[in-house]
Amino acid sequence: MTDPEDPIDWRALAEEIGADPNRGGDAIARRAITSLLGDEAMRRAVDWYVEGRPAAEHARSVLRLLRPDAARSRCLEIYRTGPDPERRHLAVELFRVVARAEDLPLVGDLLADPDPAVQLWGMGVLDRLLWDGHVDADDAEPFLRMAERHPNPKVREKHTDLRAHLEPHE
Repeated sequence: MTDPEDPIDWRALAEEIGADPNRGGDAIARRAITSLLGDEAMRRAVDWYVEGRPAAEHARSVLRLLRPDAARSRCLEIYRTGPDPERRHLAVELFRVVARAEDLPLVGDLLADPDPAVQLWGMGVLDRLLWDGHVDADDAEPFLRMAERHPNPKVREKHTDLRAHLEPHE
């Protein structure tokens, strides 16, 4: 039971996010904050950023820190169904900073998109996944090979830059 002086029932919150109530850490904290804010707020934050509203960078920073599922799915929804190319580009750019390891296969979809800007942001997603430590070079290899022979010269250029930065770490 929650004490009126304590508006958050921490035990119930731990249960809600599927966390052991006797454990903590950054990942659990991010899930808890996301839960407290709610999925709709995360989706609206994506829209706020994509629309370029005032303080959009603040929304982007919060989304990057939390990497909530709702934001990831909203970015992909805008990318896949949005009629405005600029909104699609911004959604993929934002997806770049909220993506997680399980999103790696989407890099292939982004590289295959007919829009050259989306293709280039697809390389940005791959870059962030690698540099944020969500995936390693071995996992990224199929997409690096795809980029190496991509028809878009800017994608190939980004591939070359990315390979050069990976070589000392391989």
